[in-house]
Amino acid sequence: MPDDPKLREVRLAENQVLYRNVNERIEDMNEVFAEITSAAGEWICECADTNCTTSVKATLAEYEAIRANPRTFIVAPDHIFPEIERVVSGNGRFAVVEELGTAGEVAEANDTRTEASPNTK
Repeated sequence: MPDDPKLREVRLAENQVLYRNVNERIEDMNEVFAEITSAAGEWICECADTNCTTSVKATLAEYEAIRANPRTFIVAPDHIFPEIERVVSGNGRFAVVEELGTAGEVAEANDTRTEASPNTK
């Protein structure tokens, strides 16, 4: 039985939200690191692949700029899922993707920084 496209979008977006939540915990360590050095911190790729263990380098300021929009995620440059997202910016170290349609709604609804989110800190 083929996957329902909408259910697949939800599942992929939920995978990305999981990685983003891990990065929220990593952020504390990267803040301390940023105080000591101006080098980029390490973040977990927030792509939709649950088997992904790729790390990406970004400064705290770069990560915060990405997190300012609950529909955007930091991913390795070749970890794009065009069926649910589009690339909005990037560089040699990472790409910034914006979730579209149902995936965008899931990302926004599960953003821990949004007061309306059921997962708010």
